[in-house]
Amino acid sequence: MKAHSTAAAPAGNAGPRAVRGARWAAAAVVLGLALLAALPALGINQYYQNMLLLTFLFCVLGCGWNIMAGYAGYVSLGQSAFLGIGAYTAAILAVRWHLSPFLVAPLGGLVAAVFALAVGLVVLRTRGHSFVIITIALLFILQIVALNWPQLTNGSTGITLPLPPFKKPWQTAPFYWYMLALAALSVWLSAWIRRTKFGMGLIAIREDEDKAGIIGINTTLYKITAFMASVFFTGIAGGVYAYYLTFIDPIGMFNILLSVQTVLVTMLGGRGTVWGPVLGAFVLEPLNETSYAYFGSNQSHLVVFGLAMMLIVLFLPRGIIPTVGDWWAARTAAARGADGSAQAAAAAGTAPGAGAAGPRAAAAAVGEEDSA
Repeated sequence: MKAHSTAAAPAGNAGPRAVRGARWAAAAVVLGLALLAALPALGINQYYQNMLLLTFLFCVLGCGWNIMAGYAGYVSLGQSAFLGIGAYTAAILAVRWHLSPFLVAPLGGLVAAVFALAVGLVVLRTRGHSFVIITIALLFILQIVALNWPQLTNGSTGITLPLPPFKKPWQTAPFYWYMLALAALSVWLSAWIRRTKFGMGLIAIREDEDKAGIIGINTTLYKITAFMASVFFTGIAGGVYAYYLTFIDPIGMFNILLSVQTVLVTMLGGRGTVWGPVLGAFVLEPLNETSYAYFGSNQSHLVVFGLAMMLIVLFLPRGIIPTVGDWWAARTAAARGADGSAQAAAAAGTAPGAGAAGPRAAAAAVGEEDSA
């Protein structure tokens, strides 16, 4: 009984350690959010505010894409379609109703979610490569519709939104804070889904959809709900992004390059993890800005993204967070194994009678050899 209680003690201490770790992680997240929110007030210049704003945008896009591709296993290249839907919804309503795009941006998320519901009833019947191709086709169909429906979208002329009324030192800050809030809510939604029964059902669908249906998971309902959740904040971010640009057109909003960057962000950080899209966005967007600085506005910067995708697939197929997590777990396990072996050896060497048993056994062996 005594030995049993001693062996069980480390397992009993795992709970408090996990709680303390969770508290420290939550405190770090709150501190990080407070620091990011305070940067405009601390006088950070417009260039870095713009870079961080776009980083938050890709956090929103990546977290949304991760719900479908990371948790449910449905990889899409059409995430920017819902960004465009949100952008056009907010722009049309703001121009026609003479309202602030900030106020109507949530309606962009609602329209994007309803559109995902309508489309998901059809496209989510497919899987794998077929689903990828359909999402690409959907993106270009929406682009063509926006180009050829001038009564609603102004066609290729685009829509010019009202200029923001903010003074020059603070002209970017409201967009910065709005996008930061959307990024935080996107991460929260992703984390909440991941630890619920709904999230476990999505993971079961990812691993084996047929077996998930056999054990009682309503796969159609789960997939459509996940699809809607994955595009809601993306649609709102589209409305905010449109107001930030003050001009949108079909080519810029329904751009497949935005979808490719979204995939890269999540794959780099770690698909299927909560913080993977966040880490990927904070790595990839500065790389994007650097490539623009060196290559300008031409298409040469696409080479950088092509090389980045190739390197990720070759050397970090699971992303940074899972790879580092596996390395740390293996290192910790090896260290614990070495410590356990050393403790076992020390315990065996200091056991009562262990030191005397050696000489007596050796003497007996020598005596047996002499008598022989």
